[in-house]
Amino acid sequence: EPTTEDDIVRSEVEFAVRELIGELPEEQQEVVRLRYYSKLSFQEIAEHTDVSINTALGRMRYALINLRRMIKERDIVLS
Repeated sequence: EPTTEDDIVRSEVEFAVRELIGELPEEQQEVVRLRYYSKLSFQEIAEHTDVSINTALGRMRYALINLRRMIKERDIVLS
């Protein structure tokens, strides 16, 4: 349960980011979740998703580009 103002802001930011991730294409969502929530390496992500490491890295790159664009378009402040 959030108690301090910092905790409330942090949980709001996490919620906003999770919502944005949910709007990414499925393949990008998968890489982001495996990397940040499951803490897998890109090698492990490549093996888990049965793609090359370059494909896994590319999906992450596009996911980050898309997330930045969505954050900018919606004037979301992540701080």
